[in-house]
Amino acid sequence: MIGLYEIWQRKTQFGLIALIVTLISYLILMVTGLGLGLNELAGSALRSFNADAIAYSDEAGISVIRSELSEETVERIRNAEGVTDSASLGYVAANYLDSDGEIASAAFLGYDPGTIGEPKVTSGDTLTPGDRLGLLADKRFLSASGLDVGDTVTVSLRLSKHEFRIVGEIDEGAFFFQPAVYVLRSTWQELRYGSIGGELPAASIVLLKGNGLAGREGPGYEIVNKATAFANIEGVAGQNSTVQSLRAAAFVIGALVIGVFFYVLTLQKVPQIGVLKAIGASNAFVFRQIVVQVLTLSAAGIAIAMPMAWLTEWALAQSPDSLPIAFSTGTYVTTAIGLVVTAVVGALFSGRQVLKTDPIIALGQQQ
Repeated sequence: MIGLYEIWQRKTQFGLIALIVTLISYLILMVTGLGLGLNELAGSALRSFNADAIAYSDEAGISVIRSELSEETVERIRNAEGVTDSASLGYVAANYLDSDGEIASAAFLGYDPGTIGEPKVTSGDTLTPGDRLGLLADKRFLSASGLDVGDTVTVSLRLSKHEFRIVGEIDEGAFFFQPAVYVLRSTWQELRYGSIGGELPAASIVLLKGNGLAGREGPGYEIVNKATAFANIEGVAGQNSTVQSLRAAAFVIGALVIGVFFYVLTLQKVPQIGVLKAIGASNAFVFRQIVVQVLTLSAAGIAIAMPMAWLTEWALAQSPDSLPIAFSTGTYVTTAIGLVVTAVVGALFSGRQVLKTDPIIALGQQQ
């Protein structure tokens, strides 16, 4: 085709355009990957819960930080219609000392062994009801802290310190931008509330199995699905809005840059377009050559940007304090489709110039 032949003849010029497309593609992929990485830090542990729905206190505003459920309320939730299985879960953030003596924070989740709230252990042992000072640490916790299964870690909360032994390793993700650590629910109660008098809250949330549970309410509780629970994690909504805004801006900039490049190229080729139209080429044929060029350069730019993004993710993953970048197949597919569409939209500027080109005037400009 004429469009591809022109690319071959003008390699340097079209190569620079392909470079711009590559950089724009890479930028969009990195912004998207950053958004996904931040989402994983915000609540990948929540997404890993073995549950269909989650019950919160009706006064918490779907916030696990503010949610506190009494034993009586937990029993009402467990006995709600349609519930086939359940597990009480507690949450508290606490500081710990890593292998270098530095202070860091982790999300401590309290659960009961043998329930759907129990995480899957990938190495080491599971917790038993007698492991009051044992914990299961996520692999991200171990990587960041420099600790390993069998080591002892000092945890501090409410001006008190506790020595825990890492019993096993899990792969549950992060919660509230902290690595997840699982302890017994009785241990969680002691960590969060200490030895204050009166009845202690039994859980922060209750994990539920069953159909059609989301949207139900009862005395002292409300039930939502995991997607709603994740969207209500503090900071997630604003974070997603920021990432989506940056992504949309990058697509718009990409469309404008590609459109301007090809518009300038089209202006330079007005005499040649006039010759083509004079010998019978239709506007559709001429514009089709431009679209072929746009699609070819977009495909080349995307094909180069994708492995660049993957290599960046791999390189950053080698450091425990790296940026939270993550990619999925959907990320690559949607970014590729979005770039192709925006590139074609940008090429419409050139289409307008093709329609305006008069063969007689264009041929006169050649003389």
